[in-house]
Amino acid sequence: MVELMVVKDYAQQIAEAIATVVKIDIEIADHNLMRIAGTGKYHKGVGQSMDRQGYVYQEVLRTGHQFVIETPGHHPLCTPCKARGNCTEKYEVVSPINVDGKAVGAIGLICFTEVQAKLIIENQHSYLTFLTKMAETIALKLKEQEFLAGLVSANHYLNSIIDCLDEGLLTADLEGNILHFNQVAQRLFSANLLTPRRSLHSLFPSQIVADILNVAENEDEVVEREVHVETKKNRVQMVLRALPIHGEDGMKSIAVILRPFDEISRIVNRLTIRDVGHTIEDFLGDSESMCQIRERAKVVAASKSTVLIRGESGTGKEMLARSIHNLSPRQKGVFMAINCTAIPESLLESELFGYEDGAFTGARKGGKIGKIELANRGTLFLDEIGDMPLFLQAKILRVLQERQIERIGGITPTSVDVRVIAATHRNLEQMMAKGEFREDLYYRINVIPMYIKPLRDRKEDLAPLCENFIQIYNQQLNKDVRFLSDGFLQRLREYPWPGNVRELQNVIEYAMNLTENSTLTEEHLSPRLRQIELSDELEGFNLETIERETILRCVQTAEDSVRGKEKVAKALGIGVATLYRKLARYNIR
Repeated sequence: MVELMVVKDYAQQIAEAIATVVKIDIEIADHNLMRIAGTGKYHKGVGQSMDRQGYVYQEVLRTGHQFVIETPGHHPLCTPCKARGNCTEKYEVVSPINVDGKAVGAIGLICFTEVQAKLIIENQHSYLTFLTKMAETIALKLKEQEFLAGLVSANHYLNSIIDCLDEGLLTADLEGNILHFNQVAQRLFSANLLTPRRSLHSLFPSQIVADILNVAENEDEVVEREVHVETKKNRVQMVLRALPIHGEDGMKSIAVILRPFDEISRIVNRLTIRDVGHTIEDFLGDSESMCQIRERAKVVAASKSTVLIRGESGTGKEMLARSIHNLSPRQKGVFMAINCTAIPESLLESELFGYEDGAFTGARKGGKIGKIELANRGTLFLDEIGDMPLFLQAKILRVLQERQIERIGGITPTSVDVRVIAATHRNLEQMMAKGEFREDLYYRINVIPMYIKPLRDRKEDLAPLCENFIQIYNQQLNKDVRFLSDGFLQRLREYPWPGNVRELQNVIEYAMNLTENSTLTEEHLSPRLRQIELSDELEGFNLETIERETILRCVQTAEDSVRGKEKVAKALGIGVATLYRKLARYNIR
């Protein structure tokens, strides 16, 4: 509730107007019996308390009703007054100032002569009505002030909300003149560019402004464009979104929202944090090689240098890369993983580098940002870099050397700050000798080499890995497995694990689905582990022979279809692309 004191100047004007018309003194008090207005002898008392003499006012404020005192100094309400029996007042009328049914003040008309008293007595109804109307006028003024204060408060609150946004926000009229902007937008642009009534043309290229104003013609359309904004400090790449603002009688203005690509990347990273939340302690194993990898990862994480992780499929190369990222100063940035084998060669370049609007037939309107740009201030993981085409190897080399990228169809290079972690299962040295991999790129990515041994060469890691997978699937499958039989463990130790840790995880998941008790036994193993007498049948086989025989047996038991190949890949713990590559390598049909 707004206090009556807020409208004291207006109340004084009302009091003086009444006194001028009726030739009788007026005083006005608020709910604390503070005199806020007065005429005649009361004018000097404005701002003073009336609590020792305003007994009639107290009753009016208490009851909310009008009072007429015909015999001041003798009326029962005057009993506490020191001037009782010797009062100078001859007649008094006091009306409440009511707001929403509550008395917030009172206005009094006081006579000091018999002539004034007689005038009121003869026209009492008119004077009482007039005083009531004046009280209502003051109450309306108070309501108006309360409404305006509410508007100011609401406007301040709304502006505070808008200023809390991460995005830059502009509003413009239908001709493109700027109406309003928040603090983020103000920080983006220089003060001489971003001012009310300035045109959007001072901020954006003509085509972008035309697209924004097109919203006015298609009122339900939302426009999204990629823009480069020249800010106070540098050139920032942003996503612009324009949408209509409707009033009661149609579209009134256009909202323009600006969000930097860096911020979009951070949001993507936050929303996918479960997928990249590995720590180096999640990289399990008690073997000496695994302990060394964990220690080295902690050291190299602080560096900006490129890392090359080598190892067979399924050993955990991507998990190690994610762990290094999450240990590094870039952990709040994006971890962007690209599998150079899984993406068709014709699409890989646009996925990595993006493209400009109209760069080629079928290109998305407005262009597309590439994964390298999305990884700005974060980490780019190039998985299976050995399968990257030679022409793309040259472009990746430029990224590493110059820290710049150029989109397909673009003419302006964009600076990027990314740390590259590459991984491969292939022998890059042999590929270089055959001309299949660039030597200069090899030396650029092989700054910090790390090698993950295959699982068959570190069988001591089987136990902690099994324990971890059992804990995971106990929760997921609502099981209570706590033990592994000796026969089960023996089979695991004898098996060559061509799919490495990923294959082991699938074996444990398979067994966990079959068991109904607390112990995994040989009967819970998949057929390829349970039916083959590994120690005899594989004697004298080299590792490639073991891998070929294992894949061949899985293919022979599966249906000859794409779905069947997917099941084989899952059973082996490898990707479908990796499976097809191995099928071609071993000439398996």
